[in-house]
Amino acid sequence: MSFSRLLVFSAFFAITSAAVADWPQWRGPQRNGVAAEGSLLPDQLPEDYEPKQLWESETIPSDHDGGHGSVVVADGKVYLSVVWHRDVPVETRRIESRALRNLGFRGTNSLTPELVEKMEYERENLSRRLRGAALEEWAKQWVEENLDSKTQLSLGSWIIGRFKQGKAAVPISVYETLQTVGKREFADQAELEAWVNEQNFDPVLTQKIIEAVPSTVKEANDVVLCVDAETGETVWKFSTPGSPSGRGSSSTPAAIDGKVYAALSEHLYAIDASSGEEIWRSPLSKKGPASSPLVVGDRVFLQQNNLTAFDAETGEELWQNKDANGSNPSPAVWTDGEQTVILCNASKAFVGVDAATGETLWTTDGGGDSTPTVAGDRVVIASKTEGKNLIAYRLKTDGSGPERLWSRDFLARRYGSSPIINEGRVYHLGSERHLCLDLENGEILWERPASSSISSPVLVSDTLCVYENRGGFLAFLDARSEDYQPTGRVKVGALYCASPAVVGKRVFLRTPGSVVAFEFP
Repeated sequence: MSFSRLLVFSAFFAITSAAVADWPQWRGPQRNGVAAEGSLLPDQLPEDYEPKQLWESETIPSDHDGGHGSVVVADGKVYLSVVWHRDVPVETRRIESRALRNLGFRGTNSLTPELVEKMEYERENLSRRLRGAALEEWAKQWVEENLDSKTQLSLGSWIIGRFKQGKAAVPISVYETLQTVGKREFADQAELEAWVNEQNFDPVLTQKIIEAVPSTVKEANDVVLCVDAETGETVWKFSTPGSPSGRGSSSTPAAIDGKVYAALSEHLYAIDASSGEEIWRSPLSKKGPASSPLVVGDRVFLQQNNLTAFDAETGEELWQNKDANGSNPSPAVWTDGEQTVILCNASKAFVGVDAATGETLWTTDGGGDSTPTVAGDRVVIASKTEGKNLIAYRLKTDGSGPERLWSRDFLARRYGSSPIINEGRVYHLGSERHLCLDLENGEILWERPASSSISSPVLVSDTLCVYENRGGFLAFLDARSEDYQPTGRVKVGALYCASPAVVGKRVFLRTPGSVVAFEFP
């Protein structure tokens, strides 16, 4: 049997054998957001229903200190990979990104110098009569009149906030001055204060800047955590020195065949799932990717600037593909029985790569941060491509590349949520909307504005589950209904960029400071 045919067989076996009951990788057993058969959540929840919290894990950092990776569940254990940051006191000082965030900085590269000048002039010369609701209404109108729709989404609320602060807001020119010394290391607090004082800023602003500069630096460990799915007790914690990589490190591990594969700050690791002992590590070419490993047969695939294939037994790098670039999206897999294809949302395209050789098979419209969703020979991607933000393709076996069935465009700040395909329908529950379409023709069956943005939804039997209000709530929708039909909403306090894992009647999710397990009747 040829290697290519062997890989096809191994890919099929690995995917189906993992689907017995667990949630072993990003997006679940089949990497499509659908829970394994036997998982079941209530069809309808009372308005005041509260799920039973079974346990909460030890404290785990998130966001800038631990990323937004999701949990996976396999063989009675819950696994999470985290670049675990900590603050270490130092004598030296630097005015870097953390200090600018503390001062409320947002990048203004999408604004012309003329518009920045106009915005600052009008902020500093606001009429004293503009206060409260009148000021907010004026600021909203200014944004609508001066920014295009896309820039309104990214910077509108920040600019409105600056107008509401009036002269108390940090001037853009001050941010620009601070950025000129972003790489400078001041010997101590006294040297920092001397430089800030030399700039002759307003005294109140001078003090604000000094207080915004941290007296610590970030250090980090690469950590893989194993928690008992019944009790929430830590079974083992693999920890080794890593490198600070911020919130970008948001990869979800894969627990397959007794190993946990985890992409962390500078290495991809294989960890023994039972003992927590390191089996191998392989260096990454991209620091702290958010892409989640895909295990197919005897290979591990990861988008880390370039799509890379690693030997699952040894960690040896086998090949890289530069067309499937990007480090936020995660790959998916499709096979036609003859060839195994790794499907990648790249930076600016949708790319198919031969799993055996790393050769680019085709490139077509797409590109973004979401994971392709496959059902048979159909695949749907969420895309940042203007005018084609949701695209459905038919995958073909003749080597000519996929056939586009339809595309839909909509304006959103983020297009990172991955879709779900089920029984001839496509569900996109992100980008600030809940959207259901016909898989074959793209006809919209229902659509509603919603406070769901980045997190990817899951499907449990006939129930769609998705975070709302930045993870504060887990919302339930009837996937069978001809119209938009919410069936319940419970408060969970989840980490909003991550996604839940569902096994049986239990929902395992990450919060901003822990992992929590809920059980439904």
